[in-house]
Amino acid sequence: MTLIAAVDTLNKLIRWVIAAFVAAMVVCTLWQVAVRFLLTTFGWTVSAPWTEELARYFMIWIIFLGAGLACRHAQLIALEIVVQRLPSAMGKVLRYLAIAASVAFYVLMLYLGMEFLEFGSIESSPVLGIPKNWVYWSMPIGFGLMILNTLTLTYEARLRNIDIRVAGQSEEVN
Repeated sequence: MTLIAAVDTLNKLIRWVIAAFVAAMVVCTLWQVAVRFLLTTFGWTVSAPWTEELARYFMIWIIFLGAGLACRHAQLIALEIVVQRLPSAMGKVLRYLAIAASVAFYVLMLYLGMEFLEFGSIESSPVLGIPKNWVYWSMPIGFGLMILNTLTLTYEARLRNIDIRVAGQSEEVN
């Protein structure tokens, strides 16, 4: 159970990171709205192009980290009706095959994300001038979390003898 507890602790930390990124994205977006509409009403012409770029980068991180967390409780979009309507044994086999295919896809995307980092080291963002690696790291980290959380979900289902077709779905998110 220590592996499961460690992954769940990591996921709680990542939830806080996501919350901070959402808050930062909201602040950036509100500042952009204030600069474009509120300050121009008072005749102040101020430009803040960095807000749009920074909000976009926060959103990218939120998406990849959030997808990684969603894998822990089987919350990514899926066509569940097929595995639910099949006989139990066939449905379980199909679900394990879907998990294996998903993990294989996540591994491929993690590999491609690592290759993206080569481009990030020579690119910088147009407005902020920061290395694109800060953005590109979201992909391998997100897919790494997807792998970790999918395998943890599968491990927990096997350990607790839970039907893999419903594993993670009835649990409450901590």
